[in-house]
Amino acid sequence: MTETLPPLKKWHERKTFASPTLKMINSRLQYYRKILSQPEPTNQKARIKYNKIKSKYERDMKVRRLLNNAVKNLYM
Repeated sequence: MTETLPPLKKWHERKTFASPTLKMINSRLQYYRKILSQPEPTNQKARIKYNKIKSKYERDMKVRRLLNNAVKNLYM
């Protein structure tokens, strides 16, 4: 007697290690876009904070792309 695999879940039912992480990253990216959409500040202290947020935004975009690719490859 051969054992069969359980049926695959539908797309909206799939949960992976990346699901909660992607939700958190997307929330942070929304905040970063809100800050970065404003004009760049002129004083030094505010410019440092602006640049930190800009680097965090770029890093989170890379992480989000990698996680999305991992999830897509997992369910191909």
